[in-house]
Amino acid sequence: MATEGELIVRLAWDGRRVRQVTMRSTRPFAATRLLTGKTAAEAAATVPMLFSICGGAQGAAAAGALDSAGAAGTGTEGATRDTQLLLEALQEGFWHLLIDWPNVVGNPPVTTPVAAARHRIAAAARGPGGAVNWGDAAAMRELGASLSTLAAQAIFGMPAARWLEISDLAALDAWIARGATSPATLLGRVLAETPTLGASDVALMPMARTDALLRVIAPALRRDPEFVRAPTWAGTPVETGALARCRDHPLVAALAAEHGHAVVTRIVARIVDVALLLQEISGAALRPERPPRVQLRPLDSDEGLAAVETARGLLLHRVRLRDGRVADYQIVAPTEWNFHPEGALVRGLEGLTADDGPTLVQRARLAVHALDPCVACQVEVGHA
Repeated sequence: MATEGELIVRLAWDGRRVRQVTMRSTRPFAATRLLTGKTAAEAAATVPMLFSICGGAQGAAAAGALDSAGAAGTGTEGATRDTQLLLEALQEGFWHLLIDWPNVVGNPPVTTPVAAARHRIAAAARGPGGAVNWGDAAAMRELGASLSTLAAQAIFGMPAARWLEISDLAALDAWIARGATSPATLLGRVLAETPTLGASDVALMPMARTDALLRVIAPALRRDPEFVRAPTWAGTPVETGALARCRDHPLVAALAAEHGHAVVTRIVARIVDVALLLQEISGAALRPERPPRVQLRPLDSDEGLAAVETARGLLLHRVRLRDGRVADYQIVAPTEWNFHPEGALVRGLEGLTADDGPTLVQRARLAVHALDPCVACQVEVGHA
């Protein structure tokens, strides 16, 4: 039942430099058509089936938006929901760093730790007797320790907490030189060959706090049905995701200062993000400056908004009910922010250089990977 469509990025290339980048989407944006007229319970059950990636986040956003619109009892609560979303984001992080990234550059994917992580999370979900209390801190710490061991071996080459202490480019170079993991080797390759690949001047998304959601986002969703296709923050395209979340980490900030908001900066931010998620599931204190992972806001007596921070960035659901049934439904996925026609990918690929077509396509695909769309993305090259 998934209806994602795909993105097509077309590069006008003169044999040396990309002169123009255009973005086309075949995504159907069918939420309103598919959900209008359904009861709240039917809509909550339908939404996760529309998405093959981040179905948990989509389901949580749907349930939260419907709850906020006055339809109680459509989803899981509190600690259970947040833990499930955290684990979904961790699985996405493992996949992004160990399977997608090697595939893009033609290296063998590192599948064993990804499969092991998924197996351990699924086993925890089954638990004794078929269920687990996701709010059980001790059980989650045990699972976190297990996942941290996998990540220490496959991603960091050391404990995640120790890796987070890498705070400058010299220390990063030393980690890369050890080459203990696939991400270290691949990052070294990108830094050596194209350190500013994908660098964009598009602003990072401000923290999506409640006041900003109500002041900036909700009015835009209400007044513009096309906002879901090309969302902006107060009229300006922005970048969401790990880089926006982790911009203040010393290493991410150092890379941004040296190379801009480039592929290397985004990938290191994703590694930082995975390390922070592992700390969180293992019981470390949350950083207080971050907004909650899930924010639910009533907009009217029959209208609700949910904002969910996913692995790829900010996900929004807005719903309006009439007589207990869906009258309007909007979804803005992280992909729409980052793959905006004037967004981070397009701006980052303008001026991209390569001496031959295959190199151009691989570099463009790496820039796409670093922004991590939730659908397939095709790169086409035409001559300028």
